[in-house]
Amino acid sequence: MRPGGAPQHGLIVIVNGVVSTHTLPERGEITIGRARENDVQIIDASVSRVHAKIRVEPGRLTLEDMGSANGSRIRGQPIEANTAVELGIGEPVDLGAAMVMVQHRPVATREWRIWAHGYFEGRLEEECARATRSGASFALLRLQTSPQAVQNVVQQLLANTLRADDVVGIYGPGEYEILLVERSAEQAGEILRQLEVSFQDVGLPAKVGLALFPLDGRTAGELSAGAGGRTRGVPGDGPRRGAVILRSAAMRKLHDLVERVAPGEISILILGDTGVGKELMAEQVHSASPRRERPFLRLNCAALSESLLESELFGHERGAFTGAHQAKAGLLETAQGGTVFLDEIGELPMNMQVKLLRVLEERQVWRVGGVKPRSIDVRFVAATNRDLEADVTRHQFRQDLFFRLNGVSLLIPPLRERTEEIEPLARQFIADACGHRLSPPELGEGVLELMLRYSWPGNIRELRNAIERAVLLAGTGPILREHFPVEKMSATVSTPLSRPPAPQAVSGTAPAQSPVPSSGVFGDTIPPPPDDEPFEAQTLGERLRSHVGEVERQHILDALTRCGGNQTRAARELGISRRTLISRLERYSIPRPLKDRR
Repeated sequence: MRPGGAPQHGLIVIVNGVVSTHTLPERGEITIGRARENDVQIIDASVSRVHAKIRVEPGRLTLEDMGSANGSRIRGQPIEANTAVELGIGEPVDLGAAMVMVQHRPVATREWRIWAHGYFEGRLEEECARATRSGASFALLRLQTSPQAVQNVVQQLLANTLRADDVVGIYGPGEYEILLVERSAEQAGEILRQLEVSFQDVGLPAKVGLALFPLDGRTAGELSAGAGGRTRGVPGDGPRRGAVILRSAAMRKLHDLVERVAPGEISILILGDTGVGKELMAEQVHSASPRRERPFLRLNCAALSESLLESELFGHERGAFTGAHQAKAGLLETAQGGTVFLDEIGELPMNMQVKLLRVLEERQVWRVGGVKPRSIDVRFVAATNRDLEADVTRHQFRQDLFFRLNGVSLLIPPLRERTEEIEPLARQFIADACGHRLSPPELGEGVLELMLRYSWPGNIRELRNAIERAVLLAGTGPILREHFPVEKMSATVSTPLSRPPAPQAVSGTAPAQSPVPSSGVFGDTIPPPPDDEPFEAQTLGERLRSHVGEVERQHILDALTRCGGNQTRAARELGISRRTLISRLERYSIPRPLKDRR
């Protein structure tokens, strides 16, 4: 802007619904156009690189069109190129599709909204839940540009491309997150390309990453990790991985089991909550097996549509359906000699479960439209966060397929049950996020305590996402509490949950902390039957049933204690019949109470 005195006027610019204000000098001139060299930059294809010029003099304003391609209009009439016209206060002028207007002073205007990260994260979680119910698709974009980029310019570029119902958030300095509501993969891909071209056109560096629901994930954490990874040039949800962290006893035992079962050919079923690292464990199984030099194929059973799933898995012959102009090998054939990882196996449609079962039993695939089977040599590793045994009971998953997949079960405990691994994982993720930076930032005061007290419902994936954003916000300084979503983490603070203590085989007496007396109306106390199966080999359903059984057994013992061993009164207090109570006593190996002979 040319030099002048104190600003007396403000210029309002409206383009594609984005409103911005700029101060005008007391005396001098400003240029308006699409190029970065202008005093006021308007990002719109209808605006020329240098479109117009406004001259400010005491008591007088003029506007001159600089020979623009689409022209300028004032009071409904076109302005002749290179001719200055009088410009009144509050008088709108059309520059191509944009409108400008001079006011006496800069005024507060409602600008196109860019939301804080906390709001955006909640909105993304709501969209995941809504799309899960409705079956709709949407996309998440992560846009990374220069931290020095003027936010008004970024707003204009986004407004030129996005719809009014799309949501934009600020992820960190120079990094934005964009929720594309109800968009297909093709539509989202086209928006990504438009943004790249728009930023390149105005000379701003930009990297854009895309994650699709449900193709790249079904939770906010999975989608955020996918979009962020692609922005950094890392495909999918697999950013740089360091050494495996094994601090908890449960994880050490689990990895010992992996080392024992990996060399074999038995199918493996990996269980665990969302984000605990099931895919990483599948990779470890593959790496420790004789198939390590062969392909490792990842398939997300929830990502492929049912209509495409059979053709993608098994392949098709030429002419098998409209558009099948040539034969195509299926994904299972391409993994010959390697390992096939079936993620989210619980989402597999029932009709595909039948066909997958036949592949597991016969080790052959039939291409769509084929007349003869093709032999395959692959090992199957499946994963799910669902209770497949309960799904079998509800007839939502085939029992025979479950038995075929469940050769060995590996149950990964959630992060809240292995808090001793949070700090080393956090430091590893800090080093990964810093890349080649010589000195990664340190954890500030109170940060570790905050992380240890949080329950991490998204597990390791959520921890990694939080660390990557904290590193971005910290810059060259230490990572502080305010670099984390403190309100969210404080609102869900919980002490680390732990599994029910393993039953102890004690002869004659109960554990000291048990409320059950060691003698009296019960005679000799018999402890709960010991669990002989190792923790890792138990299925999720077995763990749940075991825990429920222990709780029910304790309730019965407490009721009998309060009722002095009177089974009728205890049954009435528990809300069950006396016959049911006796059946429960036999099930849980509880000796029949001695009668009160007083």
